[in-house]
Amino acid sequence: MKKLLLGTSALVAAGLFSNGALAQTATTDQPIQLKFGGQYYTGAAALVSQDDQPGEAAYKRQPVGFQDYFLIRFLGSTTFSNGITAGVWTRLNAFSAPNGTVNTSNGFQSSNNTTIKDSYVYLKNASWGEFRIGDDSDVRRNDAVGNNAGVTGDGNIGANSSSIYFSGSPAGYNFTTLNLDGRGTKIVYYSPTIYGFHFGASYTPDRQGGHTNGPGNIGDNNGPTDNQTTGLTPSYLNSASAYNYWSLTTGYNGTIGPVKAAWTAGYSTASRKGACSTRVALGNDAAILANGTVDCALTSTNNADPHVYNTGFQVNYGPWELGFDYELSQAFPGGLLSGYNSAISAKSNELINKQSDLNLSYTVGAIRLGAEWSRGEFEGITGDLTNIKRAAINDVIQVGATYTVGPGVNIAGLIQQTLYDPSGAYVPNGSNFTPGPGGVPANNNVYAKSYNSTALIMETSFRW
Repeated sequence: MKKLLLGTSALVAAGLFSNGALAQTATTDQPIQLKFGGQYYTGAAALVSQDDQPGEAAYKRQPVGFQDYFLIRFLGSTTFSNGITAGVWTRLNAFSAPNGTVNTSNGFQSSNNTTIKDSYVYLKNASWGEFRIGDDSDVRRNDAVGNNAGVTGDGNIGANSSSIYFSGSPAGYNFTTLNLDGRGTKIVYYSPTIYGFHFGASYTPDRQGGHTNGPGNIGDNNGPTDNQTTGLTPSYLNSASAYNYWSLTTGYNGTIGPVKAAWTAGYSTASRKGACSTRVALGNDAAILANGTVDCALTSTNNADPHVYNTGFQVNYGPWELGFDYELSQAFPGGLLSGYNSAISAKSNELINKQSDLNLSYTVGAIRLGAEWSRGEFEGITGDLTNIKRAAINDVIQVGATYTVGPGVNIAGLIQQTLYDPSGAYVPNGSNFTPGPGGVPANNNVYAKSYNSTALIMETSFRW
């Protein structure tokens, strides 16, 4: 029944975009046919060398680790006789995380890590482009190119990935591209391609939702902590710090002689509204805090709107592939990384983070040889109040090879070097660290210390 309703809805929607669509007969157009696919990545790493002395980032950390990343895709589409294609796209994050319950204001809610990653419907045509509505990344992130060369040729594995990535660096990972609106429910438009060029735009009213399935997921959808229900639209007096997310993208994709080239540039922003420490009751204003200030009020140090700029290119010439991707993010509420301490977080909206990735590969038969260099520059992460604009630098270098076992099945081996430079030492609470239990300073600051590691990594991927 659900499949029949989906096909019927697509027929009705398609009719709105074409004068002749309503005249089609049931025998001419076919309903959406749903397909199933997925991807599974797993990896193992041994950090054969790393800075792990007391007080350093890798102190008492396991030097061997395994990771996996599993996505299930449900996709369906059909092209009608009027030239319009209607479709649906859903991805499910299927991690084998321990299940449990979280006590919420609406009762108990599951905390299992198996979640819908994105889900949307679309209509497209070669003449007027493509429209989407649903949960999806912003157009800048979706359109970005330049990070799929390197050892594996897959942005989900490598030095520039948040899916399968091994590093003991205090800065965590370098990653382009950041998803500013967190796949909030949005409307999206992509133009048709004209002489290789295209553009796109997306708008998200509220990062947290639009979803209506499950307890507490209507209005401001903040998961287990949400208590705004019964169809309310987003409130400026709840915990979300920004609303009205906009993204724009443009790019080129074509062939110039023997060279295949792609280039994109994008921009994302949002409007800061503040973030209340507690949810505000319906019809009420924000609370007055003990220090006399208004809860969630914007101040001169935290009122900057967030911005993300991105550009990248990909070039293929015979067996060679070269890619580069660059992203600058500014004015993130609370800072982009966990290293920002409480004193920094008040000014973190003024900070700038720069991340880039350069990758190269050469393919011969079933073997792909590659190298990748990823760099992240993070202002203020060391907690230095006297020099807040000083940026710690996190470099990750990988070399290795991938062997294609068969269609959709790859095995990769890599050597990785991670170098973290705080760009100057900073010792909090005085000129010296205060000794603590076990000899580790009580005011230890790993973000202000350099870090160096060498890792041997084996990874495999399955796509179907």
